[in-house]
Amino acid sequence: MAQAAQDLEDLLADLDRAASTNGAKVSVGEIMDTIGKRSFGPLLLLGGLLGMTPVSAVPTAPTIIALITLLVSVQLLFGRESVWIPRFLEKLSVKADRVKKTVKVSRKPARIVDRLVKPRLEALTRPWADRVVALVCMLVAMVVPPLELLPFVAFVPSMAIATFGLGLIARDGLLVLTAFVISTTALGLAAWKFLLS
Repeated sequence: MAQAAQDLEDLLADLDRAASTNGAKVSVGEIMDTIGKRSFGPLLLLGGLLGMTPVSAVPTAPTIIALITLLVSVQLLFGRESVWIPRFLEKLSVKADRVKKTVKVSRKPARIVDRLVKPRLEALTRPWADRVVALVCMLVAMVVPPLELLPFVAFVPSMAIATFGLGLIARDGLLVLTAFVISTTALGLAAWKFLLS
């Protein structure tokens, strides 16, 4: 059974392992098997990170990542012990080299972030708070598809989701609070786009 990532560097190591051991392409299912299907925080963090990296430049990739994030969030909200995703999503794949490149450019920032993250404001990381986080992640994931059409704007909801994921992993309530603020910005951008269309 895969051990849940304890920080951002752990998650990148898992992602690099998945990309290095599954041939020229790595599927969503293979990544999830490497990370562990009980790992809600790491899976949210991964979805957010991928939405902020070169992987998101692949057409429709942000929408697919958002759909997976939505599925993970719904299951966290309802208290499932492990994550289930449909077979057709598990089979989706991306070039392993693209994933490795994403890991490579992320390692240095990850080391800096991991030094800053620590358990604090732990009232915001208890099980009731996890449900609130799940609900907000669902809302934020749903605004990614319309924002995908605007250059660089889909970065904002992805950042919110990644911050929530890291907050859950590290039990860092300050990060969770920060993610709520970023989420408000993402939802505001979505409302602005809706009003202009």
